[in-house]
Amino acid sequence: MKGSIGILLCGSLALAHGQTDAARSRYRQQGAEALAKEQARSKANLCSDAEKGGNAQIAQCLADQGKITEQNYLAYVRAIGALLRPAAGTESAQLPQKRVPFDLAEEAWQQYRDKSCASMATQWEGGDGAPVAYSDCRLKLTWNHMNELADLYSDLWH
Repeated sequence: MKGSIGILLCGSLALAHGQTDAARSRYRQQGAEALAKEQARSKANLCSDAEKGGNAQIAQCLADQGKITEQNYLAYVRAIGALLRPAAGTESAQLPQKRVPFDLAEEAWQQYRDKSCASMATQWEGGDGAPVAYSDCRLKLTWNHMNELADLYSDLWH
Protein backbone atom coordinates (compact mmCIF):
# COMPACT_ATOMS: atom_id res chain seq x y z
CA MET A 1 0.00 0.00 0.00
CA LYS A 2 2.69 2.50 0.91
CA GLY A 3 4.33 1.81 -2.45
CA SER A 4 1.20 2.80 -4.33
CA ILE A 5 0.89 5.98 -2.26
CA GLY A 6 4.45 6.93 -3.16
CA ILE A 7 3.77 6.18 -6.80
CA LEU A 8 0.62 8.30 -6.62
CA LEU A 9 2.45 11.26 -5.14
CA CYS A 10 5.55 11.06 -7.30
CA GLY A 11 3.46 10.55 -10.40
CA SER A 12 1.29 13.56 -9.64
CA LEU A 13 4.28 15.75 -8.85
CA ALA A 14 6.06 14.75 -12.03
CA LEU A 15 2.94 15.33 -14.10
CA ALA A 16 2.29 18.75 -12.61
CA HIS A 17 5.75 20.23 -13.03
CA GLY A 18 5.72 22.71 -15.90
CA GLN A 19 2.19 21.93 -17.10
CA THR A 20 1.05 23.35 -20.40
CA ASP A 21 -2.48 23.49 -21.73
CA ALA A 22 -1.64 20.46 -23.88
CA ALA A 23 -0.38 18.59 -20.82
CA ARG A 24 -3.49 19.46 -18.83
CA SER A 25 -5.61 18.24 -21.74
CA ARG A 26 -3.64 14.99 -21.78
CA TYR A 27 -4.21 14.52 -18.02
CA ARG A 28 -7.93 15.06 -18.55
CA GLN A 29 -7.94 12.45 -21.30
CA GLN A 30 -5.91 9.93 -19.26
CA GLY A 31 -8.15 10.40 -16.24
CA ALA A 32 -11.35 10.13 -18.27
CA GLU A 33 -10.10 6.95 -19.95
CA ALA A 34 -9.13 5.32 -16.64
CA LEU A 35 -12.53 6.16 -15.14
CA ALA A 36 -14.43 4.92 -18.20
CA LYS A 37 -12.52 1.62 -18.17
CA GLU A 38 -13.39 0.98 -14.55
CA GLN A 39 -17.00 2.06 -14.92
CA ALA A 40 -17.36 -0.52 -17.70
CA ARG A 41 -15.46 -3.17 -15.73
CA SER A 42 -17.69 -2.61 -12.69
CA LYS A 43 -20.71 -3.67 -14.76
CA ALA A 44 -19.06 -6.81 -16.16
CA ASN A 45 -19.01 -10.21 -14.51
CA LEU A 46 -15.21 -10.29 -14.45
CA CYS A 47 -14.73 -13.70 -12.89
CA SER A 48 -17.66 -15.72 -14.17
CA ASP A 49 -15.34 -18.33 -15.73
CA ALA A 50 -13.50 -18.77 -12.42
CA GLU A 51 -16.70 -19.73 -10.59
CA LYS A 52 -16.38 -23.27 -11.91
CA GLY A 53 -13.08 -23.69 -10.08
CA GLY A 54 -14.33 -22.79 -6.62
CA ASN A 55 -13.24 -20.13 -4.17
CA ALA A 56 -9.52 -20.50 -4.81
CA GLN A 57 -9.91 -19.68 -8.51
CA ILE A 58 -12.42 -16.93 -7.80
CA ALA A 59 -10.05 -15.37 -5.26
CA GLN A 60 -7.17 -15.49 -7.75
CA CYS A 61 -9.31 -13.98 -10.50
CA LEU A 62 -10.53 -11.18 -8.22
CA ALA A 63 -6.95 -10.47 -7.09
CA ASP A 64 -5.81 -10.30 -10.72
CA GLN A 65 -8.71 -8.03 -11.63
CA GLY A 66 -7.90 -5.93 -8.57
CA LYS A 67 -4.42 -5.27 -9.97
CA ILE A 68 -5.94 -3.88 -13.17
CA THR A 69 -8.38 -1.76 -11.19
CA GLU A 70 -5.58 -0.46 -8.98
CA GLN A 71 -3.59 0.62 -12.05
CA ASN A 72 -6.61 2.47 -13.44
CA TYR A 73 -7.36 4.00 -10.03
CA LEU A 74 -3.78 5.27 -9.75
CA ALA A 75 -3.91 6.70 -13.28
CA TYR A 76 -7.15 8.45 -12.39
CA VAL A 77 -5.95 9.97 -9.13
CA ARG A 78 -2.63 10.98 -10.71
CA ALA A 79 -4.60 12.89 -13.33
CA ILE A 80 -6.73 14.58 -10.66
CA GLY A 81 -3.63 15.41 -8.61
CA ALA A 82 -1.88 16.89 -11.64
CA LEU A 83 -4.91 19.01 -12.51
CA LEU A 84 -5.15 20.30 -8.93
CA ARG A 85 -1.59 21.57 -9.01
CA PRO A 86 -0.81 25.05 -10.36
CA ALA A 87 -0.40 25.38 -14.11
CA ALA A 88 2.92 26.43 -15.61
CA GLY A 89 3.43 30.17 -15.73
CA THR A 90 1.62 30.91 -12.48
CA GLU A 91 3.47 32.26 -9.50
CA SER A 92 2.53 29.20 -7.41
CA ALA A 93 3.99 26.88 -10.05
CA GLN A 94 7.42 28.38 -9.43
CA LEU A 95 7.40 27.17 -5.81
CA PRO A 96 8.76 23.71 -4.99
CA GLN A 97 6.08 21.08 -5.53
CA LYS A 98 4.57 19.68 -2.35
CA ARG A 99 1.76 17.44 -1.38
CA VAL A 100 -1.67 18.93 -1.80
CA PRO A 101 -4.67 18.07 0.39
CA PHE A 102 -5.88 15.65 -2.28
CA ASP A 103 -2.73 13.54 -1.80
CA LEU A 104 -3.38 13.28 1.94
CA ALA A 105 -7.03 12.43 1.38
CA GLU A 106 -6.17 9.63 -1.05
CA GLU A 107 -3.56 8.21 1.31
CA ALA A 108 -6.16 8.12 4.09
CA TRP A 109 -8.76 6.62 1.75
CA GLN A 110 -6.41 3.79 0.69
CA GLN A 111 -5.81 2.96 4.35
CA TYR A 112 -9.56 3.03 5.02
CA ARG A 113 -10.25 0.74 2.06
CA ASP A 114 -7.64 -1.82 3.02
CA LYS A 115 -8.56 -1.89 6.71
CA SER A 116 -12.30 -1.98 6.02
CA CYS A 117 -11.95 -4.90 3.63
CA ALA A 118 -9.62 -6.78 5.98
CA SER A 119 -12.12 -6.29 8.79
CA MET A 120 -15.07 -7.37 6.65
CA ALA A 121 -13.24 -10.50 5.46
CA THR A 122 -12.75 -11.72 9.06
CA GLN A 123 -16.30 -13.06 8.84
CA TRP A 124 -14.84 -15.89 6.74
CA GLU A 125 -11.55 -16.22 8.62
CA GLY A 126 -10.18 -19.74 8.57
CA GLY A 127 -12.10 -20.69 5.45
CA ASP A 128 -11.53 -20.21 1.77
CA GLY A 129 -14.09 -17.39 1.54
CA ALA A 130 -11.93 -14.70 3.19
CA PRO A 131 -9.67 -14.05 0.17
CA VAL A 132 -12.73 -13.86 -2.12
CA ALA A 133 -14.48 -11.41 0.21
CA TYR A 134 -11.37 -9.26 0.66
CA SER A 135 -10.60 -8.96 -3.06
CA ASP A 136 -14.26 -8.37 -3.95
CA CYS A 137 -14.49 -5.66 -1.29
CA ARG A 138 -11.38 -3.87 -2.61
CA LEU A 139 -12.79 -3.88 -6.15
CA LYS A 140 -16.17 -2.55 -5.10
CA LEU A 141 -14.82 0.14 -2.78
CA THR A 142 -12.34 1.30 -5.43
CA TRP A 143 -15.05 1.50 -8.09
CA ASN A 144 -17.33 3.40 -5.73
CA HIS A 145 -14.54 5.77 -4.77
CA MET A 146 -13.63 6.51 -8.37
CA ASN A 147 -17.27 7.44 -9.00
CA GLU A 148 -17.26 9.65 -5.90
CA LEU A 149 -14.13 11.39 -7.15
CA ALA A 150 -15.78 11.88 -10.55
CA ASP A 151 -18.63 13.71 -8.80
CA LEU A 152 -16.40 15.72 -6.45
CA TYR A 153 -13.94 16.84 -9.13
CA SER A 154 -16.29 17.08 -12.11
CA ASP A 155 -15.19 20.66 -12.85
CA LEU A 156 -11.62 19.52 -13.55
CA TRP A 157 -12.69 17.72 -16.69
CA HIS A 158 -13.86 20.81 -18.61
